[in-house]
Formats: sequence, structure tokens, C-alpha cells
Amino acid sequence: MAAVDPAAETAGVRPGLTLADARALCPTLEARPADPVGDARALGRLADWCGRYSPWTGTDGADGVVLDITGCAHLFGGEAALAEDLVGRLARRGVAARAAVADGPGAAWAMARYGAGPGPHVVAPGGNRAALAGLPVAALRLPPDIAAGLVRLGLRHIGDLRGVPRAALAARFGETVTRRLDRALNDAFEPLSPRRHRPRLAVRLAWPDPIGHADDIARAGRRLVDRLCAMLAEGREGVRRLDLALYRVDGEVARVHVGTSRASRDPDHLMRLLAERLAGVEAGFGIETMVLSALAVEPLAAVQVRLGLGGGTAADTAAALAPLVDRLRNRLGPGSVFRLAPHASHLPERAVSLVPAATTPAAREWGETPPRPLRLLPCPEPIEVVAPLPDDPPVLFRWRRVGHRVRRADGPERIAPEWWRERAPTRDYYRLEDEDGRRFWVYRSGLYRDGSEEGEEGEDARPRWYMHGLFA
Repeated sequence: MAAVDPAAETAGVRPGLTLADARALCPTLEARPADPVGDARALGRLADWCGRYSPWTGTDGADGVVLDITGCAHLFGGEAALAEDLVGRLARRGVAARAAVADGPGAAWAMARYGAGPGPHVVAPGGNRAALAGLPVAALRLPPDIAAGLVRLGLRHIGDLRGVPRAALAARFGETVTRRLDRALNDAFEPLSPRRHRPRLAVRLAWPDPIGHADDIARAGRRLVDRLCAMLAEGREGVRRLDLALYRVDGEVARVHVGTSRASRDPDHLMRLLAERLAGVEAGFGIETMVLSALAVEPLAAVQVRLGLGGGTAADTAAALAPLVDRLRNRLGPGSVFRLAPHASHLPERAVSLVPAATTPAAREWGETPPRPLRLLPCPEPIEVVAPLPDDPPVLFRWRRVGHRVRRADGPERIAPEWWRERAPTRDYYRLEDEDGRRFWVYRSGLYRDGSEEGEEGEDARPRWYMHGLFA
């Protein structure tokens, strides 16, 4: 048996018994296969649900949840009221729980599991020694063999350990007993590891009756955004990542995540990002609490806004495009929006590179070049060409089995290969317009009689022609 409920415990069934022995004690016993993975997942969801009381929540072993409610208890009327509200809400959902509040997690763990009565137990600040004195030594979270060894020596309660020299305890049982005792009495610091990153700033909104209408949820989100932006403005900061947690009546937690390319505290812009995600949130039987957290915060000082049109710097352009980039990134994904940046190369397919759209453009500007097509083919495609002279533009070409008679032509624009890369022939580009008004960008690869592609030097190398781009 891995675990038993109160009814089975009353019948004498204990964890560790075989199923046959358990059925001998209780013939009407109902057994279910243990699911440690599912239990851990459910406990994690319960810890997330407890985030309505504190942003610092985590799981404790296989059957506990620990909360750091420092600075949060006054929101619920005090520590006792918070614990009672927590246990009451769980009871209404069919979850039996025991709760305790103390100066440290060690004392709270001991009182929740070994305290007299159902609780919740609230230990006054500095009262750990008195509260824990009558509890068994197992309440120190000791391994079973060490706890049994202490009992054999007559040290049955935590209070019995006060008069025992620490050196004697350490020599007999190691440092485990003294370390656990110090943490339980709050004489030593015990760190807590939350399930989620503790937010830099957070605002909370709760209602006595659940809400479920989309307009009500949107208005609540706007109130939270306004309050958060006011806090950011006081600290001259901006937010990069937001998390909106919606605590539903059924115990589930719906979360909405949005991010910005640049630090922002503009409530209209942040609300537009949240509104797109809130449209798909299922309210279930209602939402009773909403918490908006700023997961990533950066300094954001006031900047001078340029007057008039034009003349802005690259940083001004990036700032103006930031709202559009944010909306696209939140719709398509953080790694789906890019922009073109100039690259140090004369070859058209290497003259640009993709960089995240959120980055500020570099100081390098686009060079002065002849007109380029709006559409560049992924790979140049061979074409058949008729040209009157070796260096003249084509008068007729065939591309993708369709013939085109050239009406106008401009060129050549010669682009030499990059000497630091693989050896490649010289290109002569031409802008062509056919009789139907369509415009093309073609090039001749190699020069006549340069021997670069085939044959010996001085032979006709027979340059090849390629289609590389299309103009609008």
C-alpha cells in the first residue's frame, strides 16, 4: 500500500502493507493502482493554484505545498485568515488538507503534520521552540532509522533534544539531527525553491463572486495593466515579459504570456498584446482572482520625442516599429519575425542577412546600387538566350518553357566574385522588359574567352545565362 485514506486508516490499514494483508484487515477495501507521475503533476497544479496567495510557491516532497507568504498575509486579513481561506477552498473542492504558518518551513512542516487538532496552526513570531517542544522527533523530517534511534535513547520529543550536547548528537547520528533542529527552530536559514521565477513586480485583483464574461475579464486586465504601468513609471522601468494568471473556480489556472521587443510601460500597447491572448481563455465556471506579473523588467528613462517627419535615426525607426513587431511576435511566435540587414558582399544573394526584427539596426547603411528586383529567386535558374553580340543584352530568351521577346534592356552591371571565397566566374547583370511589360533580372555567368568555366585559357568558355529576379 502506497497511501490510504482516513476510512482505511481507521480500519487499521497502513502504508507499506501488502494488498492481501490490507484486505484481511478490511475486506471491503477498494484498491487503485498508484500513479506517482500523475500525483506529482496534480501536486504541481495545486502549487500553481496556490499562487493566488503568494507568488513564491513550490512543492514539498510527494504530498506537500510550501508558500512564502511574507508580505502577502495582510491581503487576506492576516496569517490565520489566509490559512483558513486556503484550507476552506480546498475542502470545497474535495481536497483534505492541513495547514500551518510559522517563521520557517521546518516549523510549518512539523505543525501541519504533527500539530494537535485539524488546524490550521499559526505559530506566533519567535514561538517555534514552545510550539514544537511537545511534537515527536519525527516532526524534524528525520530519516526513519535516525528517528527510531532517538526514541530508543528516550529522546521522544523535540523538547528532549534541548539538553543534549550537540557534539554527542553529531557523534551518534551525524549532522542531520542538529541541522534539522536548527532549521525547525529558525536558528538556521532554509532556502525555498519556487516552481516559477519570482516576478519583479506583480499586481493582484480578486472578487467576492467569480466573473466569466469576456468584457469583464478584459476590464479587469486593463485595471491590472494600469496599476502595473504606474508602478513601472515610479521606478523609471519598463517591462519585457508579462504573465497574467487567471485562477478559476474549478481550481485550474489559465496563464497568458506576452513579450515586447523593447522595454515598455505604455498601457495601451500592453493591453493590446494581452487582449489578443485573452480572447482564447476559457473561464470555466468563473474566475475569482487575476494576478499580473512582470517577469522581466529593464530601466526605461524618458526620451526626447522628435518633432516633424523624417530625419529619424535607426533607433527612432526601431522604436516606431516596436509595437508592430510585438504584435507579430505574439501572434506568430518569438522566433518568427525578422528584418533584412545589409551584409558586406556584392553578390545579391549574400548582400542581405536575416536578423531579429527587435534588434536596433546597425550603423552600416545600405550601399548605393542600381535598381534591384523586389523578388529574388532562391536559386538562379538557367535560361536559353539569343544575343546578337557576345556583350550585348539578349533579344530573346526562354525561361520555364516560355519564350520572351525583349523590348527594352539595360546593362551590363558587372559584379566580380569574392576573392576570399570559392572561385567563381564574373557576372554581368541585365534588366530586361519583354513585349508584355514584364521585367526580369538576368545575368551572364563568365566572360567570353576567359577559360573560367571550361576548356583551356584562350578557348571560348561559352558563358551561361541565368534568371535571378523579377521586378514588380
